[in-house]
Amino acid sequence: MADIVIIFKTGNPVPMVIAPEHIKMMEESISGKVIWCESEEEALEKGLDGEILFIWGGNGKMPVDWCMQSKRLKMIYSFSAGVDPIMESDIVKLPIKLTNARGVMAKTMAVTAMGYIIGFLRFFPQMRDNQLKHEWSHNFGSMPSEPEGKTLVIVGAGAIGTEVAKLAKMMDMKVIGVKRTVNEIPGFDVIYPDSQMNEAISQGDFVLAATPLTDATYHMFDMDRFRHMKKEAVFINISRGKVVNEPELIEALESGVIKGAALDCFETEPLPAESPLWDMKNVIITPHFSAPSEKFMDRAVNIFCKNAKRFEEGRELLNIVNI
Repeated sequence: MADIVIIFKTGNPVPMVIAPEHIKMMEESISGKVIWCESEEEALEKGLDGEILFIWGGNGKMPVDWCMQSKRLKMIYSFSAGVDPIMESDIVKLPIKLTNARGVMAKTMAVTAMGYIIGFLRFFPQMRDNQLKHEWSHNFGSMPSEPEGKTLVIVGAGAIGTEVAKLAKMMDMKVIGVKRTVNEIPGFDVIYPDSQMNEAISQGDFVLAATPLTDATYHMFDMDRFRHMKKEAVFINISRGKVVNEPELIEALESGVIKGAALDCFETEPLPAESPLWDMKNVIITPHFSAPSEKFMDRAVNIFCKNAKRFEEGRELLNIVNI
């Protein structure tokens, strides 16, 4: 028997909602109880404990004190794919299994990535600016374009990158992938190893970062990388802000090393008001919002319930994070 403890409160910056039907799904997946509290303080005050913890591990304060005092905790499920705050805390010192929602966000993030690409090709940001000025204009400096024949380079050909590739191929783009282990993946025309990243990104009209944040990927995109891209290339980041050296990205955009950028994540969030990125005409900014969807929690809870059942049955867990 295993009990599930949920520590989560819907709000900004995590607008996802746990609905009654999600609780019912959890209750049906295990033989124990499902206990929900909105904060670590509430869980501590009520003396709650359980074998499985369900939290958002993508950002914010982690329930370190609760985890450290728990006598029963064996598994944590983060219903975000990112678990950086957990990995940076004392929680990882505990003898637990850490799992995440890897793949749950892939479809939504792929749609967002293609939205950026289409926005740049069809001048949507500029037309929106003109709309606000009540200005009817066809003057964008060049003709609008379309995805067909363009090359998209995806750095991080995992679940998210594969979904982006699928949509890109539907629009007749050439898709190049970069990943640690080279293997054939549907939707990609060719896969390069990390060691040949510069060769890969030099071919891209669009270069997409879809890689997790690790010691190896920290500031992976710096001025040297940007100089290997085409001058007409657009850089897209839907991964983590710290995979980019932000001051060097700003320099690359200001000096014309690359054409533009679409950025959903930043080294400091919220993006400081004084950041030059806000006022750049060649940049699309979204507030780390490429993943949320009305379908998100359904998918995340579905994976969690499969894992909770596997936990009780002593079977191998899904989406284990290598601490």
